[in-house]
Amino acid sequence: MPTRVCSFIKHTNACGVGVHADPVEAYRRAYLGDPNAAMGGILACNFPVNEDFAAVVMDTYARWGKAAGAGGFFVEVWLAPEFGQAAVSHIRKAKAWGERVRLLGVGDVIAATGPPGMEYKTIAGGMLVQTPDNVGLNEDQWKVVTQRPPSEAELADLRLAWLVAKHTKSNAISICRDGMLIGNGAGQMSRVMSCRIATWLAKENGHAAKLAGAAAASDAFFPFADGPKILMDAGVTAIIQPGGSKRDEDTIRACDERGAAMIFTGTRHFRH
Repeated sequence: MPTRVCSFIKHTNACGVGVHADPVEAYRRAYLGDPNAAMGGILACNFPVNEDFAAVVMDTYARWGKAAGAGGFFVEVWLAPEFGQAAVSHIRKAKAWGERVRLLGVGDVIAATGPPGMEYKTIAGGMLVQTPDNVGLNEDQWKVVTQRPPSEAELADLRLAWLVAKHTKSNAISICRDGMLIGNGAGQMSRVMSCRIATWLAKENGHAAKLAGAAAASDAFFPFADGPKILMDAGVTAIIQPGGSKRDEDTIRACDERGAAMIFTGTRHFRH
């Protein structure tokens, strides 16, 4: 992404994502998405880490965690394009967990990715070989299917939610507001349950007010209108999904009745 982004990952799913031109604000948004889940996870930043930013991260609990009711703070792994020597020194000395955290300077991941390779899933006696999901936003293929198009603010959050949902275990429902992931319903057998978990997490982590006007993404189509209704009942006003259900018209009608905006992307993002 062309701006500063921080993300907390737990068991391969994002529990916090923050986007802002100021790296500290991006980090604050990512951490406060779910402060308890962030503890003991993986922190990823898309910008080089200097000593000033390292000091902010090492002081996370005192700055925000205690007030948010978190039980503590540390990360197991921290990824960034690079870590300055002063930053590494500060991290190693500031806290006990700083001596143990794995610091991974990954360079320019986008430039180093190159052409898509293959993904391999093995089972006893067999192997699935498939191309990875390297599809980006592809906004030229998006289609507004409701009477009301999303506002510019909603559209920005829809972009973020769509990218988060892409990298979340299916069934995935990701809710974002103001450049911040506020609820991520991941890995459920029922898409309705993912909707319930995403809205519950937002409320549980103090983002009930942010739900009003939030944007939500679904990594695959809604088979019925029940999932979007749960999201809209919680305050979501814009939804992005692939489309393609036999009952798409029911879902579109439910959004129109509530004045919500919906986009069909034409692309599915199952992740297993």
